[in-house]
Order: sequence, then structure tokens, then C-alpha cells
Amino acid sequence: MKKVLIIDDESGVIHVIQELLTDMEHEVSSFTDPEEGEAAALENEYDLMIIDIRMPKKNGAEITENILKQKPRAKILINTGYPDDPAVQRALDAGASGLLLKPFEIEKIIDFLKET
Repeated sequence: MKKVLIIDDESGVIHVIQELLTDMEHEVSSFTDPEEGEAAALENEYDLMIIDIRMPKKNGAEITENILKQKPRAKILINTGYPDDPAVQRALDAGASGLLLKPFEIEKIIDFLKET
């Protein structure tokens, strides 16, 4: 069983990923508020974090940078429907492990969990 954190302002997105991973017997924590999600990421240990790039208050690149400054070994996948958004490259440059495109690349999540 792996521990996964999802930070996405769209509850529907969270629901789909959470259902899939829970069915696979992984422990999932999720947040629609990016600041609450970032706090959880810093306070707890996760095998994988899936972070949306476009959110109100704080974008996924900022959150990724902050997490990786304190936890450089964290595994983070950026989730976006806008792969050309400059924040995506910023998150990858900061050390995000990969990119998930919306609509979901579920197989990519499953493969990544197998590797961790």
C-alpha cells in the first residue's frame, strides 16, 4: 500500500483519482485548497503527490518548489490540462518527477506507483 496526496481545486478530478487508487488499496489524502494540501505535504510522508498546476491562491509550481526545498526526495507528478502553461515547466525545472495530462493518464499514475 502506498500513501498518495492529491492537491487539485476540482473535486471531480480528486474523486476520479481517489476512487481508482482506493480500489487499488492505496491510502489517499486529498485537498481542494492548495495551501492546506501544501501543509499536509510538508507535515506528512507520501510515496507520491499529484498536484494540479492551475489553482486559486497558489499554483502547483509554487507548491512543488516549496515542497522540494524541504523534501528534495519527494515524488511529485504535475497534473494539468494546459501543458504549455509556463508554470508546468517551472514545476518540472524545480524537480517534479513527471507530467500527467488531463483527461487522465491513469496508467501513468499506476506505473509510477509501481516504481516507488
